[in-house]
Amino acid sequence: MTHTDCKRLAKNRRNRRRRGAYLVLFALSMTVFLGILALVYDLALLNYYSKDCQNIADAAATAGARELAKGNSNNIAVSKSIEYLTILNQTDSTASDVRLPPSSGPYIGKDGYIEVTARKSVKTWFVRAALLGPSSLVVTARSVAGADLPPAQDTIISLNTAARPGIAIASTSFLRVEGSIMANSNGGGKDEKGDPINNGSNGYAVTVGTSISTPRGIFAKQVNSVGGVDYPQQIQPFDPSDALPLKTRVSIRQDPFSNLPTPVQSNGVDSRLRGLVQITSTVVTGLSEDASGQNRIAVQGESIANGLYIAQQGDVILHPGIYKRIWISGKRVFFVPGIYVFTPNSAVYESFRVTGGVVIANGVLFYNTGANYSSITGSPDISDLETPPPSTPTTTFAATWLTRVFRPTPIDTKKYDYSTLYPGAQTVSSVFDGLVFHQRRHNTANMQITGSDTTTYFEGAIYGKWMKLTVSGKQLYRSKWIVDNLFVSGGSEITITPLTPSTTTVNTVAYLVE
Repeated sequence: MTHTDCKRLAKNRRNRRRRGAYLVLFALSMTVFLGILALVYDLALLNYYSKDCQNIADAAATAGARELAKGNSNNIAVSKSIEYLTILNQTDSTASDVRLPPSSGPYIGKDGYIEVTARKSVKTWFVRAALLGPSSLVVTARSVAGADLPPAQDTIISLNTAARPGIAIASTSFLRVEGSIMANSNGGGKDEKGDPINNGSNGYAVTVGTSISTPRGIFAKQVNSVGGVDYPQQIQPFDPSDALPLKTRVSIRQDPFSNLPTPVQSNGVDSRLRGLVQITSTVVTGLSEDASGQNRIAVQGESIANGLYIAQQGDVILHPGIYKRIWISGKRVFFVPGIYVFTPNSAVYESFRVTGGVVIANGVLFYNTGANYSSITGSPDISDLETPPPSTPTTTFAATWLTRVFRPTPIDTKKYDYSTLYPGAQTVSSVFDGLVFHQRRHNTANMQITGSDTTTYFEGAIYGKWMKLTVSGKQLYRSKWIVDNLFVSGGSEITITPLTPSTTTVNTVAYLVE
């Protein structure tokens, strides 16, 4: 073998050893690379399921809290949360992962709050392969939601963003509100500094009708508006020593009554049909349409509503139930405390009209719905939710006209034991506490309150999501108005003081707190 051959042989050996080393190095590198890839995959998978569990926990907790906001029992709230955990979302959670009240955190033991833990078992690759680790890891997420009063307690909210204006005060009127006002309208106009809003919208969100410096316009603790106003200088503080209240370009205020349930038998509606009642100073008709015979004219001094009132001969006694219409223009009329439902048979006439007489209506709720309402299921009202009403009504709706001889007080389950007030009376849910008038969301019929009375209050919250409210005269209210839009007509002097928070729970909402 020549020297050249030896050199060639040695070189071949070196090349073979080098190629073997490269192969080993490649194998080791691939192992590390695949391990890193598996680790990245595991981390991405765990992160994904962690976020997924958090979303599910938030949804389940909110769903449970929403049931509490409706006035339903703790068992129903827990069942709803479990439904979200196990049926609507296939987690590994069990009933023990829903705790009401919470068992940990700042809301531990607090009624009205629900704690939910969502958990899922996630199969891993790197963890499973490294050191014979577990084949899966459990990802958990925790959430707490509550049913309570919302942070913003506005005395007046006009909900419709497209209303032009959302709130209108005639140039010869004033509106005094010992509280805050919110206009969701995105109309144009001026901001609090008098500069143009320039939001591309026509009209105004709020109008006061005059630039003349007079004791007219709006006087409130706060006036918030998405859009602009016509004359910002006419919006003044309720207390002259306070700062100017107007603030424009604010965010839309959500409907604080969005979780308010439809009145039905299960939460307090007496399903008996009471007919069409008309009462004047000389004639009373329609009482015989009440098959139970409970609606009647008192023949002598008699105790009614479990001793709540003493009716004198000739007084008219009405009971909770379902009416086609109630018109009152004379006599003394007692409304036994409870829920009165209107299912009108004509859109031409008001479903509820009080223009005279002496009316005693304490602890009541008037629900103005449509002719196709079911007191058993709440259909079709329960499907309205946040959807706008159809351009053409699908049933018969009717308006409401009340004068200041009508001085109601709202549902108050702390004061009245509704189930004992007459034979067959229903237990009214506390979710309606503080509410005196509720109009079906898709019912766009107007409500007007007229007349003057400076010595007494119209008390209770008024809610009509797509209802226009018109008020006139000289009136004092202890109230809250949540409506589509508001108009204070000419020559009016309207003063509103807020409802007592301790007796108002109708605007209970569900929201996440942890």
